[in-house]
Amino acid sequence: MSSSEANQPFREEPRNGNQLTVDPMALQGELDVVDDGYAMKEAKGVEETSSPDSADAYDFDRYDPQREIERQDQIRADRIARRRIPANVFQKYFGKAVPYGGLLSTGLNLASSSIGAGIIAMPLAFNSSGLVMGLIYMVVVAYLTVYSYYLLGFAAQKTGLRSYEMIVRTLLGPGADYFLALCMWLFSFGAELSYVISLKDVLTAFLEDSPNTPDFLRGIWGQRVLTVAVWLFFMLPLTLLKEINTLRYFSCVAVLFIIFFVVCMVVHSAQNGLRQHPRPEIKMVNTGNTAIGGLTTFVFAFLSQLNAMEVAEELYKPSPLRLTLGASVGVAIVFVLYLFAGLFGYLDFGPKVTTSALKMYNPVQDPLMGVGYGGIMLKLCVGYGLHMIPVRQAVYYCFRADVHRLPWWKNACVCTFLALLSLVAGLFIPSINVVFGLVGGFCGGFIGFIYPAFMMMYAGNWTFSSVGWFHYFSTYLLLIVGVIGVVWGTASSIYGEI
Repeated sequence: MSSSEANQPFREEPRNGNQLTVDPMALQGELDVVDDGYAMKEAKGVEETSSPDSADAYDFDRYDPQREIERQDQIRADRIARRRIPANVFQKYFGKAVPYGGLLSTGLNLASSSIGAGIIAMPLAFNSSGLVMGLIYMVVVAYLTVYSYYLLGFAAQKTGLRSYEMIVRTLLGPGADYFLALCMWLFSFGAELSYVISLKDVLTAFLEDSPNTPDFLRGIWGQRVLTVAVWLFFMLPLTLLKEINTLRYFSCVAVLFIIFFVVCMVVHSAQNGLRQHPRPEIKMVNTGNTAIGGLTTFVFAFLSQLNAMEVAEELYKPSPLRLTLGASVGVAIVFVLYLFAGLFGYLDFGPKVTTSALKMYNPVQDPLMGVGYGGIMLKLCVGYGLHMIPVRQAVYYCFRADVHRLPWWKNACVCTFLALLSLVAGLFIPSINVVFGLVGGFCGGFIGFIYPAFMMMYAGNWTFSSVGWFHYFSTYLLLIVGVIGVVWGTASSIYGEI
């Protein structure tokens, strides 16, 4: 046997048409050097077959990772191209303003994912942090949120993977992905709880302030029954959708209602709190556990990285830059609304704000605020549907399931079960502060700050000279803020509940 023949894993000769025969001695020699990571069936790769296109385990042109990435990119591009074709008159005109996978639709979906329970927590966050520290927290958290999207997009592009958990597993090793999935599930499930609790607060405000409310609906069980009814007909259906861009129209309308609600907060502050004599006591800076609790609330309010990979997967012409631009649109919308809601809500009530802002207004006596509460209910329904996506994705990752390949009814059963759990828990948790503190500090710190920073560091070539001073210091700042949120934020929340 010549040396060139000896280097071949096996020699194939035609036999009976398309069937192949294998040199057993050459095959046995190759099996001796096959890496243990390959399954025996893949290692042989020489089963007799009647097809000339049978897979060859040593055909590296066919199994080249770069070619697989390009194939997946083409599948994604084809899917997005089909989605961008208008299916009706409404999509034909509205799709021009908010096209499928566009930067505006990306920003609106991410903004809608953040705003909701976050907007009603802003006065509480300013009361906990102080006016000046609250502004500083907002600027830092907003900047780091946008920067983390760049790191997520960079890691996805460098690894060719399209799952947050898989990227973490590849860069940080097995086990880190399951811990991330746990954090994402806890945070998203906590967000679902906050939406149910907030929905109950909105309904309670109408029921308790109206003189014509039946006695049964004034009681706790009547309020729970009404909450279940609204959840069943308006919240649950939005959790059954498979793609995040399906909610882009609802997100657009919901964000408009949030803007209206913030305007109502500004008007109410101008007509009430700012006219009081003496005015409510306003602190510029708070210290201790209270101030750290404010930081965790801001982290919870701005966090939307749970949907980052789903947004990137549906993004038109995806790249780290376009993902960052889409995130910038969303964070800019969120920042402006949070600033006005937190600032004027705090100036209106001062230290009286110790819980959700929904409990501070009277939507029956103030018709304008009543309309705003109706908009908040719509936003809560949309946010509930958006946060179900990372909840189910964390479960699917652990069971190695792909939502795009699952039958609709199976995905609907999983989402219904998870939504039912959040409903039951949300009906019996008395205060939304518990969710903001524990979930925002611990899970939010890992998802939005620590993991993106580690992904950048472990993606390779991490030195000051190679990445430059901007990325070097921004990545470490992201990591430090995440650690502060996880350690001191969680401790502060637990201390506050004892």
